[in-house]
Amino acid sequence: MKNTNTFKKGLVDDMEKDANLHKVKDTEVDQIASLCQQYADLEKDIAKDEKLLKDKQERFKKLSFEVIPNALAERNLSSLKLIDGSEINVTPYYSARITQENQDKAFKWLRDNNHGDLIKNEVMVSFGRGEDDKAGSLMTNLVKQGLEPNQKTRVHPQSLKGFVREQIENGNDLPFDLLGAYAGQRAVVKTKGGK
Repeated sequence: MKNTNTFKKGLVDDMEKDANLHKVKDTEVDQIASLCQQYADLEKDIAKDEKLLKDKQERFKKLSFEVIPNALAERNLSSLKLIDGSEINVTPYYSARITQENQDKAFKWLRDNNHGDLIKNEVMVSFGRGEDDKAGSLMTNLVKQGLEPNQKTRVHPQSLKGFVREQIENGNDLPFDLLGAYAGQRAVVKTKGGK
């Protein structure tokens, strides 16, 4: 019985020593809690700042694309130079982006109206390790090798933007909704110090 009690006491002593090794002081827990609170506060601040930035970008966009160009147009002006040397110029602005939803119809319209050369056709195949030899003769032997390539067709955004600008400037009609196109005026303010 004495051996069993000694064994139990030794086991309890060992467990207490292990527990003491892993004890964290209250001040250390407070420091960690403080760091976690800083983390949570920063996360909230970042979310708030991102929303604030988004709101400011929307207001800037409205001023740049609507309010200032309209104010100048109402006064038959396209530019204005201020006393401090700053300049406001209203310039044409074009934008276009075909959505995934409109892609098939937009591509059909481009092809039907002889603008199919804007559409880029990409063929991609993924090879596993050690299949470099297959990649060398990819295009001619693809089907023979039993590979299934992914084919992607797209219109590069800058090409589409240039196309939209060209068509508008030449007086041609475009399906704006289908091409995700926008044309308008944009105010560009240059301050005396540079931008």
